[in-house]
Amino acid sequence: MVVDDHPMWRDAVARDLTEAGYDVVAVAADGAQALRIIGAARPDVVVLDLQLPDMSGVEVTRGLRAAHPAVRVLVLSASGEQQDVLDAVKAGAVGYLLKSAARPEFLDAVRRTADGDAVFTPGLAALVLGEFRRMAAAPAGDGADALRLTERETEILRMVATG
Repeated sequence: MVVDDHPMWRDAVARDLTEAGYDVVAVAADGAQALRIIGAARPDVVVLDLQLPDMSGVEVTRGLRAAHPAVRVLVLSASGEQQDVLDAVKAGAVGYLLKSAARPEFLDAVRRTADGDAVFTPGLAALVLGEFRRMAAAPAGDGADALRLTERETEILRMVATG
């Protein structure tokens, strides 16, 4: 499933996936539409823009994962900001790729996401791992407890580290 508010971008991503042999079971122009159709579409992977007109991609990721925990979300965004990446991972995204990625890199990221791998644009993986290490090293009682990763977040980061 492809979720992006820009029609040309959404259509191009869907076309690239179809040409590469993937079944694009649905496309959505905003978060609310994505959340409405996921039950009927039942995608394995959702390629999701982070900046949507009605809600953030982080909110959409949380909603998609709550409705269908097995779905794998690959964020495809123009933003490489640290907080955007960390928020997406905390919401349940298993990958984060910048829109500046080349078509082969994008298709490889989709394949790896479908296989269950954590996929990040080079440089972003180091950022996520660095944050994980910082949080793991924080002394107890310094407020870092609120930032502790869930078991799933830890699993994703381990996959990134060994990937």
